[in-house]
Amino acid sequence: MIAIFKTRLIHLRKHIFSFIFWLILPILATLFVIYLTDKLQEDSKIPIGIVLEEDSALSNDLYEVIQENPLIRVYDVTEAEARIKVESHELDSAFVIQKDYEENILEGKRNRLITSYRSDMSFAYIPVSEMIISYVQQETGRAKTALTVMNLSENRANTWTADEIIAKSKEIQEEENLLRTSFSYQKTHQSVDEEKESLLNNWMLWAIFSVLSTLLVSDWIIKERKAAIAVRYAFMKYSLKSYMLQNLLLYTCAFFLMDLLAVFIFHFLLDEPISLQLILSLIVFRITVNLGSFLFALLFRNIYFYYVISFIISLILAILSGIIIPIEGNVTMLNPIHAFSQHSLLNPWLFVFILITVIWIMKGESDA
Repeated sequence: MIAIFKTRLIHLRKHIFSFIFWLILPILATLFVIYLTDKLQEDSKIPIGIVLEEDSALSNDLYEVIQENPLIRVYDVTEAEARIKVESHELDSAFVIQKDYEENILEGKRNRLITSYRSDMSFAYIPVSEMIISYVQQETGRAKTALTVMNLSENRANTWTADEIIAKSKEIQEEENLLRTSFSYQKTHQSVDEEKESLLNNWMLWAIFSVLSTLLVSDWIIKERKAAIAVRYAFMKYSLKSYMLQNLLLYTCAFFLMDLLAVFIFHFLLDEPISLQLILSLIVFRITVNLGSFLFALLFRNIYFYYVISFIISLILAILSGIIIPIEGNVTMLNPIHAFSQHSLLNPWLFVFILITVIWIMKGESDA
């Protein structure tokens, strides 16, 4: 094994930089795509102006709700600035939270709570205004409920204040998950929550690039089987298949070290959690991908044709993963990296690849 390790180092010396590049490609490409999508998402946010005419708990709550919307970029402006910027199309629209907003809400009033400004280019005005109106209606509903409860409990010893009733309603909403629903498709048991995952799954994206880099690095299998090179195997103490499998083990170890590096980089830069389940699923993923790439490379003699097919396979995996086109149902199960995206330790493709490898070994040296 040590002799093979030294031999592999000699081979890599001529193209060490390209080898290192393909090792770190999944990490660099994932970080770049994540940064690019975050940047595009940030630039595509709807710019709206908010004018706060009073500093109260309810008005600040409304402001925070608007600001927390991932599709909206909020600018604090005065009413005069709001009119000017909407007319000059610097802002899509602007909303003025009127003075006495909290007082009117608590009294159950629903008219003239918010003033809005828009132009003929305010394409996002309707969905933004509906979002704000829905929250205001929610607050007025709470206030009306509070007034009703207070009126009913006037003659009781223990009475609640309006603030306590509103706070309790918010607490119940959070505990009981009143504004979220879950459902399941017919004839399935998998529950689907209303809250969707982020646009890109960091580990799924990394896995796709990792498959591509593994396929391209596995070109050594085609090179080692060229007729001009194969002559030397007759003088080695290892059989050709033993030599190739030991080299496969070395490459797998090298890739797994980079996989561990990816775990720590994603933890610090992308806030991805580190767990034993992740590490174990990563081991299963790495063995599956390297073994699959090894078997796939054995099918080729032309290295350039192999490169082309490798890119096509990576594209197919990207499509099956749902990153390019959303895909649901059993189609995703055809993807060898689907199990890893779920951090599962059971990947049916691994058993398929192991079975094929065993058959390949048992067929003898003539089929190497």
